[in-house]
Amino acid sequence: MKPVVLIESNAALAELAQELVHEPKIAVDTESNGFYAYVEKICLLQLSTRDHDYIIDPIKIEDLSPLRKVFEHSRVEKIFHAASNDIMGLKRDFQLCVVNLFDTSVAAKMLGYQNLGLAALLEHAFGIHLSKKLQRHNWAHRPLGHDELDYARLDTHFLIPLRDKFALELEWRELMDEARQCFLKVCDQEVQRKPFRPQDYLHIKGARSLDVQGKRILRALFIHREHEAKRRNRAPFRVLSNEAMLRLAQQRPKDLDDMSRLKGIPKNYRKGKNAQTLLQLVGKNIKTEKS
Repeated sequence: MKPVVLIESNAALAELAQELVHEPKIAVDTESNGFYAYVEKICLLQLSTRDHDYIIDPIKIEDLSPLRKVFEHSRVEKIFHAASNDIMGLKRDFQLCVVNLFDTSVAAKMLGYQNLGLAALLEHAFGIHLSKKLQRHNWAHRPLGHDELDYARLDTHFLIPLRDKFALELEWRELMDEARQCFLKVCDQEVQRKPFRPQDYLHIKGARSLDVQGKRILRALFIHREHEAKRRNRAPFRVLSNEAMLRLAQQRPKDLDDMSRLKGIPKNYRKGKNAQTLLQLVGKNIKTEKS
């Protein structure tokens, strides 16, 4: 396997785009920080041809517009696995649209494969074992180490051979035209920006079984978590988990001793100002129904 090529400058990106526009097939994947950040963004863009693997660093290169002629070129097939989130992210962060898609996950589903994960499909097709050790890695962290680069490149390195295998099976079963229609639908998705709605606290498992006071407390905690997540640019569940908020709404601690006995409360909410904030939110929402 040839060394991965890391693209970190505008000049290198422009040169790569000039090369890629002449490739018949390009495998594509992205890595985002949505597991960690309130505002999700793409932190890596992986591209593979039959001969080379490239990783583009969007944190160092904010303008990826040179790739537009590649992604929108109808004669360059772009191969993704489970493309939906990647395509939405490319549209959202870089205004890049994809034309001429082949989605190996969609193809596998149409062909009747039960496990649609890339690792399972590569193992079944080629006996290749992909590591999952960095599945929850924060891809916004820099610098990028050799382990991160090698892990990321493997998400696209084998996609073109996998595509070729699935394309033959689709043709043999006369499913290719139907598959192409499915690929078009994936490309046509619009970016969905889901607004925060305080009433969505009721979607938390166990919320609807709470009494009136418990629901009032949970709603207040839900709003507080959203404000904190946005202020700190952290994924909401990393500020307070749903389970922790539900326990607070159920057990309603009155002081720091009560708080210390609750499971699942983050350390920074067990004492000091943050703990007092939670206690106040709980306390002021314990009211009689008349009040």
